[in-house]
This record gives sequence, structure tokens and C-alpha cells, in this order.
Amino acid sequence: MTLLDTGTISPSDRSGFWTAVCRRDQLEPLWGEAALVDGEQVALFLLPDGRVFAVSNADPATGAFVMSRGIVGSRGDRPTIASPLHKEVFDLETGECFTDATLRLPTRRVRDHDGRIEVARTTTLLAVSHGTSDPAGQAAVAGLVQAAREAHPELPISAGFVDVQQPDVAASLAAIPVAAPVAIVPLLLSAGYHVHVDLADAAADAEHGVALAPALGPDARLATVLARRLREAGLRDDDRVVLGAAGSTDAAAVADCYSMAGLLGIELEREVGVGFISAASPMLSTAVEATRLGRPGGRVLIATYLLAPGHFASLARAAGADVTSEPLLGDGAPPPELVDLVIDRYRSAFPQHAALERTAR
Repeated sequence: MTLLDTGTISPSDRSGFWTAVCRRDQLEPLWGEAALVDGEQVALFLLPDGRVFAVSNADPATGAFVMSRGIVGSRGDRPTIASPLHKEVFDLETGECFTDATLRLPTRRVRDHDGRIEVARTTTLLAVSHGTSDPAGQAAVAGLVQAAREAHPELPISAGFVDVQQPDVAASLAAIPVAAPVAIVPLLLSAGYHVHVDLADAAADAEHGVALAPALGPDARLATVLARRLREAGLRDDDRVVLGAAGSTDAAAVADCYSMAGLLGIELEREVGVGFISAASPMLSTAVEATRLGRPGGRVLIATYLLAPGHFASLARAAGADVTSEPLLGDGAPPPELVDLVIDRYRSAFPQHAALERTAR
């Protein structure tokens, strides 16, 4: 096996998130090539339709650097690569193993920039939450970060906090090698002051190449989890629902909460009101009372739109509803929807010239 000489390819990305590995005309359809990216061997494959995929060159079962010699094929509409050793078959895009569910082939993003094939460098996911002094809240957020690590062991994942807990964002960034690019994923439900100011400033001041991902909400997957929490709390067909959000002085963050209520309304097939625990109007207790007056005799439930247990969750429970659901995270395993959302936000943070995809077309 020979490695492509990446030294002859001029770099095109100053952010540090992408590294040029070869020219497109150096790749032959259905024939693998290997290249070094950040000291790791990567196998590249050009398909007849022009798509390019990059995966680890190490066979997941043995560790041998042989995947570039694998056999390209397909299963249905999924492009595949079969290991030349034991013939395990992997999805070229996702790394899923079709023949052994315990194996996974790490994949890399690829893009074609002016005829140069570039592979995404290993980028640290820095998951930044608000922070809380509540032990249950701390454990819940730590569980979400750990679940992301377990779901994607190929990704370096660190954690930091904007308030209350340590390490703060600056210390978290300082602990990551300067040569490694970082994608900050806010574990925050709305893009308020912490995202637009605290995290944006930290990203601008860092010595690393840093990209800032969007906040987690609004997103339909959050509505799915909110609805599940309401049903766990005993939601009935005739109950009225108010979304209980933390609140913000940022108008865009407030608008995000109303958008989230709309998504939850679609999920529940009923109207959902909005109330805020602080910093915005209407206050949650006011929204609950107004909803109750609108239909005397019926129950009012609060859908707790908070990431984890803590002081604000206690305030939501005291807002006067008949039933208050638990936050998105609790003492059990993190919902898979939240794990997927964190990873999707990480992917969306990458600097790009066109729509971010795993493959270049």
C-alpha cells in the first residue's frame, strides 16, 4: 500500500477544519487510495457517480491498514465497502456494519473545493451547557455528553460551562491542543445572550480554529421528547398545555420558544401556550392562570422546556399547573433524540463552501 503525497496539494482552508489530500483526478472510480490526515490513515473512494467518501483505513476487526484495498459495492441505495480480510461490509457514508452490528468504521466528511479533495480534520466537539448547582442536573447533562461519546467513539468530545460549574469555556478550550479545531455545541435550548455573546466571544478569542453551532432548539425532536414527558406525567386528551421556558431578554430567543410551542402543538395535535420562568412575558404562572380561565374545570399541564433538573425546574413546578412534566433530561438514559441532535448541531458547525455533507458531489 502507498499513501498519497498530500504535500503536493496546496491548502485551501484557513479555518483549520479541512485538509487537502489529493486532486480529484488522482482518484480512479471504485479504486481506493490512502492518505494521512492528522497522522491517521484515511481511505478515499471515488464512485462512478462522482461522489467521494473517506473512511478510516484501519479494518475495525483487526486494526490492519487495509480498507483502501476493500471492495466497493452497494446494498440497495447504500454505497458499501467490504474489508479485504474478513469481508465485513460497511456503509461508506455512516460506517455502519451490515454483517456485524458490533463493528463500526469511522467516517470523515469530504468536500471538493475547486478540484481538490479535502477531508475534515478530527474536530473536537465541545459541549457547553449553562451549568447548575443541582446534583441531579449535573448528572443529567454529564449523562448526555457521555451518551454522545458512546454513540460516536471516533469523536473527541469535551464539556464546559458558561456559568456555575467548571471548567468554563476558556479553560475548556485551553485544555484542547491548539492545533486541533473545535466545534462548540451549545447545550442550550434557545440562542440567547450566552450563545450570541458569551460563546461567540470565547470562539473569537480562542487560539484554535473554532466554529459555533446553533442552539439545540427549536427542533421537532425536542417536541417529541416534550410530548413523551407529558404522556409520562399522565397527559389526557382534554388537557390544556403550556410550554414552560426559562425566558430571555433576547427577542430571538423568545421567538424560538414560540416556535417550539408550535412544534409541540403539531406533535400533540392541540394548541400549546407559552410562559416564561424569568426575563420575558408572560410569566409562566400568568400563562397557566390565563389558560385555566379560558376553560374552567379543565386541567392545565406545563411542558417543562428545560434541559435538566435544577432551580428553574423547581420554579416551573411552583407555577400553579395541575401537572408539571419532567425536564428533557432526567435520571434515566438520555433520549436518543437529544443525542442525535447534539451530533447534528456539531456537524452543522463546520465551515463550508456549500451545503455540508459527508460526501462531495
